[in-house]
Amino acid sequence: MRSDAYWERRARERMAVYHKDADATVRTVWAAYRKARADIQAEINKIVGTFGRGGQLDPAQARHLLNQRIPDSWMELGRRLYARAKDDRVKRYLLTRLNAPAYRARVTRLEALQEMIRWQMAALADVELAAVQKGYMDTITDAYYRTMFDLQQGVGIGFDFARMPARTVEEILRRPWSGQHFSDRVWTNTGLLAQQVTEVVTAGMTSGRGVEKMARELSERMEVGRQASERLIRTETTYMANASEMESYEAADIDQYMFVATLDLRTSPQCQKADRKIYAVADAKPGVNMPPLHPYCRSTTRAWFGPETIEGMQRRARDLETGKTVLVPASMTYAEWHKQYAG
Repeated sequence: MRSDAYWERRARERMAVYHKDADATVRTVWAAYRKARADIQAEINKIVGTFGRGGQLDPAQARHLLNQRIPDSWMELGRRLYARAKDDRVKRYLLTRLNAPAYRARVTRLEALQEMIRWQMAALADVELAAVQKGYMDTITDAYYRTMFDLQQGVGIGFDFARMPARTVEEILRRPWSGQHFSDRVWTNTGLLAQQVTEVVTAGMTSGRGVEKMARELSERMEVGRQASERLIRTETTYMANASEMESYEAADIDQYMFVATLDLRTSPQCQKADRKIYAVADAKPGVNMPPLHPYCRSTTRAWFGPETIEGMQRRARDLETGKTVLVPASMTYAEWHKQYAG
């Protein structure tokens, strides 16, 4: 039987793998934020570059210009974004905005600019929702099989287990474990960001603020939004992985788990207090006795079992023809194990 240190090390290594894989999701979302910022900045530059002088507008000139009514050709952007959108909520939102009675008549340049910002934030939410959903589904599946691999290699036997059902992946994905589903949080975050960016741009344009200053303020506001997105991705990744590992424990007939904190200078007081405590798998509750306990939580769990659990695994690992126990050597890689047992 492996030592406690071995099991805790493998648990932390698994969590590190999940978050390394989540880096791709984070990069996709970062790119979407950069594009949204660049597109909004381009609209500002177009107005100031056409009507301003020296990279800025005179306040009186700005107010006059922004209150002018313009042709409805500006709505073409909204139609393009609607056609590209994949998320149902985003499509409904864009369609509602495009069909709003206020936009059937000519609107002012300021109103058009404000509406285009809302559209860009909805498009950003669309990209983020698609990226995180795929990333979380991959994490759930990977966590289930990696945990099962560690269990079998740790005890040295290859026992039969149920494959990860698609409905279980969906159940984990749908749970509003923190009181609000991750898709609602994405929508809330981008909605708040749309409001804040609109305020920054409106104040900057109407006061005659220079392009460079507005660009700095826009970048700062978008960076706050980007950080909120990464915080959500990291926290949800920890949840998805730990929830899936609980499914692995149940599939292996393991009744208890130990909370394993990542112990370093960044470890939270909550995780320090919970570290090495043992709980029943049936009683696992995220945010209470199962990670994540807080935003950006990196804690995980490990299986906790006694001799009777090992005996059960050995019975499940017995070859029906030879009567011998199927062994999983320490030298076997995850890829080799997955091909043989989970492929």
